[in-house]
Amino acid sequence: MPKTKRRIRRILRLAPVLALLVGCGVALPLPATAATSGASPADGPEYVALGDSYAAGYGLTQPTDRPVAACGQSALDYPHLVASSLGLDLTDVSCAGATTADIVSTRQHGADPQADALGSQTKVVTVSIGGNDAGLFSTASKCIAVAKEGPVISSGASSCRSALVTDGVDSLAAAIDGHVTSGLRSAFATIASRAPQAKVIVVGYPAIFPDAAHTPAAGCFRPVVSASTLTDGLPTNGFPFTATDVKYLSGVQNHLDDALRSATKAAGFTYVSTLAATRAHSGCATSGSYMQGITLIASAGFSDISLQRGALHPNAAGARFLAAQTGAAVAAALAPTASPSPTSSPTGSDGFTIDLGWIVFGGILVVFAVIVLLAWRGITRARADRR
Repeated sequence: MPKTKRRIRRILRLAPVLALLVGCGVALPLPATAATSGASPADGPEYVALGDSYAAGYGLTQPTDRPVAACGQSALDYPHLVASSLGLDLTDVSCAGATTADIVSTRQHGADPQADALGSQTKVVTVSIGGNDAGLFSTASKCIAVAKEGPVISSGASSCRSALVTDGVDSLAAAIDGHVTSGLRSAFATIASRAPQAKVIVVGYPAIFPDAAHTPAAGCFRPVVSASTLTDGLPTNGFPFTATDVKYLSGVQNHLDDALRSATKAAGFTYVSTLAATRAHSGCATSGSYMQGITLIASAGFSDISLQRGALHPNAAGARFLAAQTGAAVAAALAPTASPSPTSSPTGSDGFTIDLGWIVFGGILVVFAVIVLLAWRGITRARADRR
């Protein structure tokens, strides 16, 4: 076989090999994709839940007796639901009645400060706190009225607002602007210090009281005592607040939500506000409510009267709603950062994106062009030799 023909055949045999090398990007390593990354631990990322009764699921069934039985924590609270849904390794130290001080340093009911549950391996933290610092919940329970127009049982005043707002000074708003704000700042700084690797989600309070748009024309009042109480027993699931106090306490919740949002932003955390989305499901709602109403429990002869556990706290539907909102935020916070596309490189200085796919394609064309050129030269020489 003439040398020229052998040379041509060798060149042509190289074509698929060269094309394969260029197409695979040999000598041009690409970023690893998510498929090559390490798997998550079997028990999931470490998740610590902090907070008060709204985080603890106070009043719900299935008590956990953690961190101590007096905390009233439930296995149906939103942290447990979130952990179960996302496969997280949960440590839930939320406790009914907790304040920001109980996160930082106070031993509530003998339990360790909640921040002691945090550590360098904590990956996500949720916290619902601040309502007890403001005195909102204890105040609301003292605003129970005898009738739609009052008076309030605890004070005999026509409304709670008349006692809480004097000379134009709102005592609850002042508490939020002062004590609550400073407490949140301290608690959030402690969380950031104790869990430096964690994504922190602050979960706001759902609506206890409706806004004007979700307040019925006839008002929200549902009594907790009635003329037939002695014979028929106490009513259940009441909402015994005057129209004045419903409007006032709804505004206080707005103020607290704003304070929580501001403190969360200042700390660099993520805020989940649940207030607006639950206005239609407040304690005022007679159906579809996310909030337990007020039921009084009386001893024989009515010598002792107390509130049933869970009054003005999320019911099971409310806990599920909080879990859905919080779970979405937690999932987003834990989502891995997207890897760069394996077929593209950063945009050039002129704004033109340099795509490696086009580079590879161009390389293949060049290789084939060279092969064709060499083959053509070989054929030309072979013809010349015959002459």
